[in-house]
Amino acid sequence: MRTIAAACYWIAAITITLGAFGHGFLGIKPVEAAIAATPLPPDIVRVIWIVWYFVSGCMVIFGALLFWAWPAIRIGSSSRSAVAFIVGTFYTVTGIACYVYSGREPFWLLFVTQGVIVIGSTLVLHGAHGSGTPRHRRPLV
Repeated sequence: MRTIAAACYWIAAITITLGAFGHGFLGIKPVEAAIAATPLPPDIVRVIWIVWYFVSGCMVIFGALLFWAWPAIRIGSSSRSAVAFIVGTFYTVTGIACYVYSGREPFWLLFVTQGVIVIGSTLVLHGAHGSGTPRHRRPLV
């Protein structure tokens, strides 16, 4: 079970990080087309790009935080699990809110899935008991 949880944690961490590149380089194409088709003032367009790339940067940071938390989480320590729980919760809540707000656009369920995987795998690796003491000292991978 711990090996599966570790694999799931890594899949979520990697896809969250790589999502930044999909967001910044691929997802931007329809946004560019939509902006080009509207008479938005240049200052509004600049703000859209600032926020767009800020979000891409946040995705990289969230992924990096999950990588940073990994050494403690893999041995069952709770010392860095709060980071994973915060990232997982943020992704889950954001995914649900965006899914509802967008009129049930299925794309947003990816965020829910990633968040739930991060939370669930962290609970499994942590031991769900919250003791704060490492349960397993041997590396999983």
